[in-house]
Amino acid sequence: MTIYFENAVIEQLPKIIEIYNQTIAGRMVTADLAPVTVESRLSWFQDFNPETRPLWVIKREQQVAGWVGLESFYGSPCLSPNG
Repeated sequence: MTIYFENAVIEQLPKIIEIYNQTIAGRMVTADLAPVTVESRLSWFQDFNPETRPLWVIKREQQVAGWVGLESFYGSPCLSPNG
């Protein structure tokens, strides 16, 4: 089995969102309580930059199996000591 990373392209955003939405119910990796839409994450996707803030898809057998992105830290209320 071959696994590799590549820079994400806009055509992969629906798959990225599908994977992301699968994590919401478990509440282990996101503070979102409801599924997000491709439209609502378009600006988020466009903020990535391959040179400084990459968004990669992880492919297994030529199919997107996951994703990872490097973002600047932001102050989310759920990360506050009082949250």
